[in-house]
Amino acid sequence: MKPNLFLTIILTFLLFPPLPAKPIEAQQYRANLLLNLGNRQLTNGQFKAALASLQESLKIYQQIGDRTGEANTLFRLGDIHFTLGKYQTAISFYKQSLQLTQNFDNQRITVQILEQLSNTYITIGDEKLAKKIQEQAAALKKEIGNPDRAAAFLGNVGLEHDAAAEYKQAIAFHTKQLTTARENNNYQLQIDSLQNIAATYRKIGQYSQAITISQQQLKLANQLSNNSLVNLTFKQIAETYEAQGDFKAAIAFYQQQLELTEKSQKTELIRQLGRAYTFAGQYDQAITLYQEQLASAKTNKDNYAQGIALNNLAFVYLKSSKLTDAQTTLEESVKNWTSLRLNVGNTVDYAAEQANTYRFLQQVLITQNQPEAALEIAEQGSIMAFLQLLGMRLATEPKDNNLKTATKSITLPTITEIQTIAKQQKSTLVKYAIIPDDGLYVWVIQPTGKVTFRKINPNNENTIAPINSIAEVIGNIPNYLGLNSQENQPKQLVNPLLQLHQLLIKPIADLLPEKSQIIFIPQDELWFVPFPALVDISGKYLIEKHTISTVPAIEILKLAKEQRSKTGGSKVVVVGNPTMPKIARAINEAPQPLPQLINTEQEALAIADFFKTKALIGSQATKAAILPLLPKAKIIHLATYGVLDDVIRQGIPGGIALAGENNGLLTASEILNLYTQPKGKRLRARLAFLSAGETWHGSMGNGVLGLSLALMTSGVPSVIVSQWAAPDTPTTVLTTEFYRQLKQNPNKAQALQKAMLATMQQYPNPKYWAGFNLIGEVR
Repeated sequence: MKPNLFLTIILTFLLFPPLPAKPIEAQQYRANLLLNLGNRQLTNGQFKAALASLQESLKIYQQIGDRTGEANTLFRLGDIHFTLGKYQTAISFYKQSLQLTQNFDNQRITVQILEQLSNTYITIGDEKLAKKIQEQAAALKKEIGNPDRAAAFLGNVGLEHDAAAEYKQAIAFHTKQLTTARENNNYQLQIDSLQNIAATYRKIGQYSQAITISQQQLKLANQLSNNSLVNLTFKQIAETYEAQGDFKAAIAFYQQQLELTEKSQKTELIRQLGRAYTFAGQYDQAITLYQEQLASAKTNKDNYAQGIALNNLAFVYLKSSKLTDAQTTLEESVKNWTSLRLNVGNTVDYAAEQANTYRFLQQVLITQNQPEAALEIAEQGSIMAFLQLLGMRLATEPKDNNLKTATKSITLPTITEIQTIAKQQKSTLVKYAIIPDDGLYVWVIQPTGKVTFRKINPNNENTIAPINSIAEVIGNIPNYLGLNSQENQPKQLVNPLLQLHQLLIKPIADLLPEKSQIIFIPQDELWFVPFPALVDISGKYLIEKHTISTVPAIEILKLAKEQRSKTGGSKVVVVGNPTMPKIARAINEAPQPLPQLINTEQEALAIADFFKTKALIGSQATKAAILPLLPKAKIIHLATYGVLDDVIRQGIPGGIALAGENNGLLTASEILNLYTQPKGKRLRARLAFLSAGETWHGSMGNGVLGLSLALMTSGVPSVIVSQWAAPDTPTTVLTTEFYRQLKQNPNKAQALQKAMLATMQQYPNPKYWAGFNLIGEVR
């Protein structure tokens, strides 16, 4: 019988010897704490944060030669990638960890790695190899006896209960681990168990108990003269008091942490301390703190630090109802981010802080009852994110830098220009903005230009089940649809597609005319939403009511329209299952070929037959062979991987896997370079269709945007991407039906709608048809 395909989160044995009661080397302990932090973040589903923590701990362990810590960290990195469905990457990390543990002969951790490696092979269908590895694990277990007696194993069981929301049992096992660790004078395991007990108490809202446990951890940290652990414990206690609403106590512990924190690492702590002052109503103290932070940043001519300080100040002004001061501060922050972009392009990742500036400014304007002005700011923020992502500047900005110049059609739009675009599109535009402190903002712009604003509070919305986090609901979609297995979704799981319909569509349904064209402008995690599959309470999908497309910004519709007027290719380029290039899946790892997409050959051959052309398959589908064909193409159909990370570190996430052992990846940066080529070498296709959707490695949101915007900027007005890999037969049905419809009607949104409806008749589950997303021009 197959094991559960979803990872049971377990805490690896931490193999550090008992700590001596004397000062402990700082690098070692920083790595240990980062590993523990990564474990907790993984347990809580904070995968991006966990990756960052574990990658940093891995680097330190490698620098100091701690092979035990390195093995533990590699194992946890494998667990993260397993959880994210990146099984080949997980296997690579498990194997690296296994090699290290076998080298220093630690049998218990070797058993854990072998068992998880076996589980991973079962997940990808290699049951023969999985069985062989499981037999190795079983034999090793007999040699070492019952692992239940190990204190670390008790912690593993505790975290299993925690992951299953069995918190009482989790606390019991962590407490047993603590007792055993104290009996054996194992300080590291004492720290682990105390942190896990406190974290569980915080999770269930028992803050007093969490603080009591953290105070025990603080006492131990002081006994060990471990300032890093003392610092971390101050932070944990402060955050617990803050969650409890005792902001004065939180401030006291943040201040103690501040005294121990190195100057270079104080930025985030100052933000937290200032927020605690703010929520305690001590606005003057918060303002003084942030003004000092801003003055220091200006003295050091640090634009990034200035932007953070300005955002912090604006937050206090907003919460204290000093809206004029907040707006003035945020306008200064906008200028600061522009200056930073013009100086460094996209070589510094300031996108998150820049987005905060625009969110705060929207919030200020909505509070002042200026929804149209807030829409302008939301759109301008989207354009700034576009420029930052692609490393570009506006045509009106100074040229004394290395940034590419965006086409003149890209500007910072006014409300009048936004309304004009809606009229030209003859479509209803729906723009979403997630404002963490204030809910979900939605603007609906009718084809007449009329703008209607709605604010939605996910916690208060009347949905089929409570929504605590939009990201959490979206994260349930793959499991519900059965994307990671052939099995149907669990019957007891609430339908996230219904939840999202009730959250995103129902509150504005009266503004969406039946059978109308809807253009969605999503933000952040909303890029993961398969809008066609959102379903109402009667069971009707959104695609049955409307034609649907998306764009990252309303202004991009103007770019797409301009590019459509320049299309003129005559050929159809079809690629399927190229011989895969080698790509390094992790830092310090040798490049490995991506798995072949054998089933995409059927799709490519069917489409080539439809257009009476020849598909480039296998070793024929090289980057060198395909690149010269692209400027002559009217349609580009690529049934291959969309690689979503910035694998080659060229600054723009996204790439297309083509044949060529060492140079087979066509990156978003290379596609964007076609924008500056002479006229005969630019793209002129009216459509690029990336159908395989095996979105390997990286951030889907930025990867999709990087690829799509690079193609659109370089001349392609419409891009269809797949959000996931559907089985080959339904994909072939959908893609060939799409092209058949497109031959009869040049409206791509209508052609895609009809193709989805036709596929739905044969394959009702949305996983077979709803993952295709039209970005850009519909005609």
